[in-house]
Amino acid sequence: MGDSAPQPNAQNLRNILVGLSRFEQQRVAIQWAREHHCVVDLFGIFAKEHHLLLFQSGNESENWIDPTTNLVYKMNTLMHVGGDLLKLFNRVELYNHLFPHIALQFVGFHVMSEDNAYPVFTQPFVDNVRFATSTEILSYMKSRGFEPQEKDGVFCNGKYLLSDIRPKNVLASEDGLAIFVIDADVILV
Repeated sequence: MGDSAPQPNAQNLRNILVGLSRFEQQRVAIQWAREHHCVVDLFGIFAKEHHLLLFQSGNESENWIDPTTNLVYKMNTLMHVGGDLLKLFNRVELYNHLFPHIALQFVGFHVMSEDNAYPVFTQPFVDNVRFATSTEILSYMKSRGFEPQEKDGVFCNGKYLLSDIRPKNVLASEDGLAIFVIDADVILV
């Protein structure tokens, strides 16, 4: 999974998922997670061992923070990809290409049941920031070669279409000079 997956066999998982239905993807993901010791129990032992605290969550992910490592653990609910793991991994790879300084790293799956698992990623926690304003977001995206589209929070540069670029997903340093897009949907045009 490119930069999104440090696990040595994660690219193998991605290759296995190609052509599978979302239900088959779930079955394969659960088996893969167990075989590669990548089951991430965010409500149990793993959470206790990593001192995880429930953190701000959105409708597509539940988030925890590890204050000892300054990492945010994001459990993606697959809501915005219709349950399609491969589609999510592709979007994460595109996101990481555009925002490598705040990249998501795949760590495994939180297994909810025998036929339901959610992918878990880590992302650096950005401290001493605030939500960016719409004006700061527009300026930042234009500086990166992206133009706003008709729909609010959507930007395109002719190659990538980004959506959900809103203050709730974009942070700014107190002086407004550093911008961090911490969440975005990215697809190729």
